[in-house]
Amino acid sequence: MKDDRQVREGVVLSRESGGAVEVLVLDISVCKSCEGGCNDRDHENSVRVHARDPIGVTKRDKVELEINPRSFGKVSAIVFGVPAVSLLSGLGLGTLLSNFFLNGNYIRAFQGGLSGLLFLLSLTFLILYDRHLADSDESRAVITRKLD
Repeated sequence: MKDDRQVREGVVLSRESGGAVEVLVLDISVCKSCEGGCNDRDHENSVRVHARDPIGVTKRDKVELEINPRSFGKVSAIVFGVPAVSLLSGLGLGTLLSNFFLNGNYIRAFQGGLSGLLFLLSLTFLILYDRHLADSDESRAVITRKLD
């Protein structure tokens, strides 16, 4: 698998606890000369990332950072696949339970109820998984050096 790390320039906006900083990743087309010092409205479409700071930068420093991208395919499969599978599982499980316990009566009620329940559980799983990714110690961005 090839190394897809991106090296970008940014400006440190604030320090956070645990040796992390918030960095405004500079968009070269917008920020040719401002170095992050212009109005915030000029940066409303810019990306702010939380990065590990192993070198000790301060606020307003211009830095170079390495960003490790996440796999778009993996994220898409999780976000769209888990709810779809839970809905289809609810339909199948509702059919089986209705046929087994009630001789096929109330099949639509079982299908709808179990599909809805499994769908809500899958959304809860996605929210918890997203929080886990956000809280994980592996930061996607690392400051590599301070620029002049």
